[in-house]
Amino acid sequence: MFNKVTLIGRLGQNAEAKTAQNNNEFVVLNIATQESWKNDKGDYENRTEWHRVYAWRNLSKFAKTLQKGQLVTLEGTLRYRDYQEEVHGLTVKHWVAEIHAVSMKRLSKVEAADDPSDGADDE
Repeated sequence: MFNKVTLIGRLGQNAEAKTAQNNNEFVVLNIATQESWKNDKGDYENRTEWHRVYAWRNLSKFAKTLQKGQLVTLEGTLRYRDYQEEVHGLTVKHWVAEIHAVSMKRLSKVEAADDPSDGADDE
């Protein structure tokens, strides 16, 4: 069996560095992809999908240099998690899809001159 996701998209906001309970650093990215198609009337329509991406270990060092609007490509695995919340006295269970990146590459130019790297793997 195989679980692999490949995305090419733009960052919706700057990378957000966080620390897990075990003190490992990770980075959260919100990446937008867009698809276009012609509808029955011949007009073009667009749909934007937002993807929550996590970068761990060595990959987090590269990922935290990414900035809003930059175009990136990444490979990773799709994971699901659930959480519960109380809504008007009822417990509601939510499912969240996340991508855990294993490699990532910046496709657009770097604005800051202090970061010459353009890609990384999680090794």
